[in-house]
Amino acid sequence: MFGRKKIKVRLAPSPTGYMHVGTAQSALYNWLFAKKNGGEFLFRIEDTDIERSTKEYEQSILEALEWLELKWDGEVVHQSKRRIHYRRALEKLITNKKAFWCNHTKEELEAERKEEEENKQPPRHICSCKSSSAFGRHYPASNPGQNFILRLAVNEQKITFNDVIRGPIEFEASLLGDFSIAKSLDEPLYNFAVVVDDAEMGITHAIRGEDHISNTPKQILIYEALGLPLPIFAHLPLILAPDRSKLSKRHGGMAVADYKKDYLPEALINFLGGLSYTFSKEIISREEMVKEFDLTKVHKSGAVFDVKKLNWLNSQYIKKLPPKEFKNLTNLNISDAAAALITERLERLMDAQEFSYLWSEPQYGKELLKWKNSGFEQVKASLSRSLEVLKAAEMSREAILAGLEKLSVELGNKGLVFWPLRVALSGKEKSPDPIDIALALGKQETIKRIEKAISLL
Repeated sequence: MFGRKKIKVRLAPSPTGYMHVGTAQSALYNWLFAKKNGGEFLFRIEDTDIERSTKEYEQSILEALEWLELKWDGEVVHQSKRRIHYRRALEKLITNKKAFWCNHTKEELEAERKEEEENKQPPRHICSCKSSSAFGRHYPASNPGQNFILRLAVNEQKITFNDVIRGPIEFEASLLGDFSIAKSLDEPLYNFAVVVDDAEMGITHAIRGEDHISNTPKQILIYEALGLPLPIFAHLPLILAPDRSKLSKRHGGMAVADYKKDYLPEALINFLGGLSYTFSKEIISREEMVKEFDLTKVHKSGAVFDVKKLNWLNSQYIKKLPPKEFKNLTNLNISDAAAALITERLERLMDAQEFSYLWSEPQYGKELLKWKNSGFEQVKASLSRSLEVLKAAEMSREAILAGLEKLSVELGNKGLVFWPLRVALSGKEKSPDPIDIALALGKQETIKRIEKAISLL
């Protein structure tokens, strides 16, 4: 389908903010497509916006990709270091009379836009400057107070392209007008720089969000004006909030860096991969994704960001963590048994703090030790008998359970045995089975906590 030319795709974020989950999904799909087809996944930093671009944001983007283990091929390309390439391409367009300098003022352009709006016409600027004697001049006349901008000379034509995901898409070039491509020979605008970069990097497939569909006809006209071959376009669906509005931080759509404290990278990759693609199973490795991925099968409609689904997936990956790895991730100094107890029940890594009773002595009032209508003396007697069981039993689930169940029969009340023991060990109304807690704490600590509970009564 894609010919014999080696496939090259790219991720090209602007370092004007932290990497959003939508960009992370685009990175994943580009990476999957490259790996599936033996191609290259290239990385470009679009940092021509000097005022808003920062090294801090750039570093955060690099770290996000590394955390997600989406390794790119080759060196990182920076637009800020490629100005000579843009200048040469702009000069070529001017020489070939494909681009021209426009000196219409902001006020004139604003008045034109207002008139078009009132007449319900598409906003466009069909510039009279392209018929002037200055057409073909490489440098605009330096008239004080005039702000020149370089525009592409656009003719009336139909622009069509076959989107791999969405099928045929058509635009009327006349609706675009003579759009701007550079502020000066050293200040290319977004659409122009993208075309020059993608062409010189040998990008065969431009896989990006559907919000770029409106940029595609402009870029196609620039490709044609420069005499460059077009890449194949594929526009991914956007990630939406539950109300199907644009995803924002208030919906849980945070920067990728914000997920690192709570989620495993494998879980986030699994989640993002399945948002806009139907794989054969819900829990799937990136290697399995590569084998199954088919760009033509990416969904067309927007994908709803479901935090509950992400949390569930994360819990499945946390359960698989070896105790040592879990303790390294959470910086917890606990036993392997305690780690296993937590990972079995955890959705997010930071929620491990809810199990603090496994590494620090719980604080609670004696009222919490009471089981329903039982009195303090009954609870004290039950805990004292439980203490005898724990002192005598081997530290195994079977031995402890046998002793406590026998005690429950003798007292005629299972709740009177297990509830006070649960509170004594965890200090909470809701917790894992007290036997599991005892095994995680060890015999010495378990006995110590039961004795403390008895002393409160």
